[in-house]
Parts: sequence; structure tokens; C-alpha cells
Amino acid sequence: MDATEQRNRMVICLEALASPVRLDIFRFLVEQEPVGLVSGEIAEHLGQTHNGISFHLKSLQHAGLVTVQREGRHQRYRAVMPVVWTLVAYLSENCCTAGVAPSMQTVPNAEENCASQIS
Repeated sequence: MDATEQRNRMVICLEALASPVRLDIFRFLVEQEPVGLVSGEIAEHLGQTHNGISFHLKSLQHAGLVTVQREGRHQRYRAVMPVVWTLVAYLSENCCTAGVAPSMQTVPNAEENCASQIS
């Protein structure tokens, strides 16, 4: 994969995670690895409707961030950890000084600074 294709792939992943609900879903799936969750469990945990969660899961699946496996009447979703690691590595190598990504815990007010940059 050339640099342009890789950049475009990372943009697709970042766009999928740019929704607060999708980010919450994805974080919850990462926490549940390697077992994963069915959509109803995700909806219940996040206090969302099943239809809404299904919509967001399809976006995450389209971006390659989650896989789905049918289990009878249910579908089990799992985070695709190699894609996560690739995304983190890409951001670290291409967006951070000297290829070292600072930890959110080591940067004073990192979360507030990030939010203020977006606002």
C-alpha cells in the first residue's frame, strides 16, 4: 500500500470514530476483546436504541474497525485490534514529533486542550 492509500485508509477509520456514539461503541468493544458483544448488549450498556446502535456498528464495520459474526439470531461484534494498532502507529509516526506520541496522562490538560482545539 502506498502512502496515499495508507493515508486514505486512516482517514476512513478516523471519520468512523468522529462520532461520539461510535467512539463509545468502539471503546466498549475494545474493552470486551476478544469475546466481543452482541448489538443488544452494546445498546443496553450505552442506553441507546438497538436500531441506532446497528446504524453505528455498520459504519464501524465499513471502516474495517469491527468484524461481525452471526450467532443464531444475533450478531457478535468485535474490535479489529490490528487496525487499531495500525492507526495508532500511523498517527505516532506521521503526526507526532520524532515519532513519539505523548500519553494523554503525561500531557497537562490534554483532554481539555484537545476539546478546545475542536471548538
